[in-house]
Amino acid sequence: MQLPHNPFMFAIAATIGLSAIWAAWANHDDAFALRKVAWIERRWGRNSSRTLLAVIGVLMLILAISFLTFP
Repeated sequence: MQLPHNPFMFAIAATIGLSAIWAAWANHDDAFALRKVAWIERRWGRNSSRTLLAVIGVLMLILAISFLTFP
C-alpha cells in the first residue's frame, strides 16, 4: 500500500468527520451553537440537525478514505 500523497489532508478530513459524528451522537451543545447548525436547529429541530451533522461526518470520513485510496 502506498502512502497517501497528502497525509495532512487525510488527517484533517478524518478528524472533522469523527468530531462531527461524535458531536451528533453525544448531543454536544457547543457543536449546535455553530451558526449554520443553529439555523438548521431553529428551523427543523434538534433531531434534524443531529442527523445532518452525522451525515456530514460520514461524508467527511468518505472524503478522508478517498485520500487514501485515490492518490
